[in-house]
Amino acid sequence: MNTPAVAVSATTSVRTELAQDTLRQFGVLHMRATGGSMLPAIAAGDLLTFRACTADDARPGQVLLVRSQDRLVAHRLVARTSDDCLLTRGDALTALDLPVAAGDVLGLLVMQQRNKKSLHAGGRHWMRRQRAARWLIRRIDLAHRIFGRVPALTALTT
Repeated sequence: MNTPAVAVSATTSVRTELAQDTLRQFGVLHMRATGGSMLPAIAAGDLLTFRACTADDARPGQVLLVRSQDRLVAHRLVARTSDDCLLTRGDALTALDLPVAAGDVLGLLVMQQRNKKSLHAGGRHWMRRQRAARWLIRRIDLAHRIFGRVPALTALTT
């Protein structure tokens, strides 16, 4: 039996509001990563810890938690626009996300765990092997599927 789209949308909206409230009240949010848009730095199942922040706190290269169309998205900050919006992108994606308003920035990635092992927050973004892996994942669909399904390969790039 399929779940109606309205119910799924309402559930997603409630989860987003709960995460926002948690960040506002406690200043910290722990959540599991889903999807593969941040491979190889962040793999599905990684435990991410975000601290509350504003758009002014964010620097290019950092991973931000933002509100995007009633969902939470953790993507890397690429640049700022002249109209005070932020441009983000998943490491495994070629296209930039829609511009993010400063008020939609919720948190900054401060800790990441994979298989109970702490990793440098956001992955070691500038290492050659990770840059090479990101290049492959963005351009070759087979590489994206392999990195998404074989956790050992993702672990090699962090």
